[in-house]
Amino acid sequence: MTKIFLTGALTACLLFNGCGDGSAESESVDFHAKEKPAVETHSVDAQSHVVTLKEKPALNKQQIDWDSAPRFDNFKALVEYLNNCKNALQTWQPVVCVDGFKPDSKKIVDIRPMHWLSWTDYGNGRILYEMTNYPGERVAYAYTHGDTSFLTDEERRLYDVAVQIVNDAKNFSDDLLYQELYLHDEIAKRAKYYNKNPQPKLARFQTAAGALIDGKANCQGYADAFYMLATMCGLETDKVSGIANNEIHVWNTVNFGDVSYFVDVTWDDGKCVLNNVEYNNYIYFNAPTDVIGSDHKWYTAHVPNNLQRTPDGRNFYHSQAYHDSGGRYFGGWSRTPEDALGHIAYRIAKQGYKVSWIEAPYNAKYADVNKSLDYVLDNLTDYGWYGNVSMTVTRCGKRLYFVAKGTPNR
Repeated sequence: MTKIFLTGALTACLLFNGCGDGSAESESVDFHAKEKPAVETHSVDAQSHVVTLKEKPALNKQQIDWDSAPRFDNFKALVEYLNNCKNALQTWQPVVCVDGFKPDSKKIVDIRPMHWLSWTDYGNGRILYEMTNYPGERVAYAYTHGDTSFLTDEERRLYDVAVQIVNDAKNFSDDLLYQELYLHDEIAKRAKYYNKNPQPKLARFQTAAGALIDGKANCQGYADAFYMLATMCGLETDKVSGIANNEIHVWNTVNFGDVSYFVDVTWDDGKCVLNNVEYNNYIYFNAPTDVIGSDHKWYTAHVPNNLQRTPDGRNFYHSQAYHDSGGRYFGGWSRTPEDALGHIAYRIAKQGYKVSWIEAPYNAKYADVNKSLDYVLDNLTDYGWYGNVSMTVTRCGKRLYFVAKGTPNR
C-alpha cells in the first residue's frame, strides 16, 4: 500500500501595509466628534466632500484647497470618511486635523483594510491621502452604477469578461448560493496561483484582470475577482486582510443578511493533488470561524460582526447545493470519521476508484493517517477489493478532511 500524509495547505501571500492578528485589540479611541460650532468637523457619515469620478484629483500641494477640505478631530470619523471615499472610487483626499488631533495613519489598517493607502503629511494637520482602486473594484462600481465611461480600455475588457461570467452564473441558478458557487469555481478554473517580488505598486497578477484574463494571480487577484463578480451578482461582499500560516494574506467575506462567512478562493483552488492531478476543495467556501480560524487571523474590525461560528447550510459540504449536485463537486461531509472513511472505501470499491475529499468532525485517532488508512483497507477487504490506496489527512480547526484514491491489483 502507498501512504501519503499531508498536513497544511499551500500558503498564499500578499502585499500591502499592515495586516494583523485576529486576536489583536484595537486601539481605544473616542469615536464621537466633538461639538465645535466654530470649526466644521465631521462624523462617520459625512460624505459632502467625496468627489465624483469625473472630477480631477489634486496632484500636488499647490492644487489643494485646504480651506474646503473636511476637518476631523477623532480617529474613527476619519477612518469612516476615508472608507466612504474608497467606496466611491476616489483616489485623492485632502483632510485637515483639528483640536490637537494627530492621527497615526499607519493604524488606519487596524480599523479598515484600506488596500494600498498612502499619505503625505504637509504639516499643520494637513494630510493628503491616496487610495489605489483595484480594477475589480472599478468594474464592479461601473456595473452596479450603470456607468462605464471612466473605465480604461483594459478595464472594459475585464468588464466584458465579468459580465459574461455573471450572466452564466445567473443562468446556472436563480439562487444566490448557487451563483456564488459558480463564481468560486469559475475563478479557480481560470486562475492559477502566481506571485512575484518585487512588483510595481499594483501589478496585474494582483488584480481581477490577472485572475480572469491572464490566468495567474496571487491572493489579491483572487480576492479582487471574487469581490467584483460577487458584487455584480448582487451579493454583499468585501475584502479581508490578515495573516494565514504566518504570511500576509487577502481573502473575502460574504453576507447573506442574517449571517456572514469567509470565502478564500485562493486556498480552495487546486489544493488537493493526487497522481499529479489538482482538485479544488471547498473548505473555505462560506467558511465559519471555527474552520478558517485554525490558519487565518484577522482584525475583528475588518469583518462583519455577524460571522457564522460553525458550519451551516451555506457552508458548502453542508449545503443543499452539494447534496443536489449529483457528484458534480469534489468532496463530501460525514457526521463521524468512521462514516467518512467507510464512504471512501465504498466509492473506491463500488464507484470506480474515485478520489474523495470528505469532511468529518475532528477525532484524534483518525487524525493519524495510518489509523485512517487501516480503517479504509479493512472496509475494502470486506468488499473483496485489493490494491493500493493513497491517503491524506488534513486537520482544519475542529474538522478533519480525508482524501483517498485506490488503484486495484491487475
